Amino acid sequence: MMTSPSSTAGTVYWLRAIDPALASIVHEARIDTDRETLCALLDMPLAELQPGAYFGLEPEDVRALVQSFQLDFPVGDWPVELHPGHPNDDLPYRVHTGRELALMLAGKKPLAVFVDEHPSSADERVIPERAFEPHVASGRLVKRENLTTQLVRGQAVGVRRVLYAVSQEAWRIEAYLLLWATAEKAGWNAGFERLQGSLLGYEDWQNDIHIQRCYLPGSGDRGRD
Repeated sequence: MMTSPSSTAGTVYWLRAIDPALASIVHEARIDTDRETLCALLDMPLAELQPGAYFGLEPEDVRALVQSFQLDFPVGDWPVELHPGHPNDDLPYRVHTGRELALMLAGKKPLAVFVDEHPSSADERVIPERAFEPHVASGRLVKRENLTTQLVRGQAVGVRRVLYAVSQEAWRIEAYLLLWATAEKAGWNAGFERLQGSLLGYEDWQNDIHIQRCYLPGSGDRGRD
């Protein structure tokens, strides 16, 4: 079990099939239901399906959900996870999170950035280096690692950023690192947020929506990768 923030957990869930070679979502289907119904279908104690938690599912569990909710979703072809709903799911566009490598290979994303603590105790889910490595070795993508420290509750914590760019767009790596170095001194703001989105490959209209959500009074920071 892993965790992911959600304000709609318990009312909306998603089945997501993951291609391990791409570390990317290749199929997904929405489920509108409640925790009690899901737990009954999965023969799971209610306490295990906590708000914000997501799970890897066995094929028989996927089949039960597909049949119960009449979903158009493949069974048995890929590893499948059950995710709680997230505010980003309601956007009129898909965020790149969980789809980075697939989008880059399709020519739809020029830069991907992954961040983890350093040293890390996490697995490839945080920084999927194994999936990216063949494309770095072939020269199709370029890779850069960046180690910094930041203060968290008065203690210095190591931060490791791993950046990948399409080879023709390698300039974006230095631009991204300069953006963060400047923001650390000047403070983060809507202008930096927009520039970050542009460097990552979001379109202007997508940045408009994201900025409006994050910076209108009372909107809260929704986050995006």
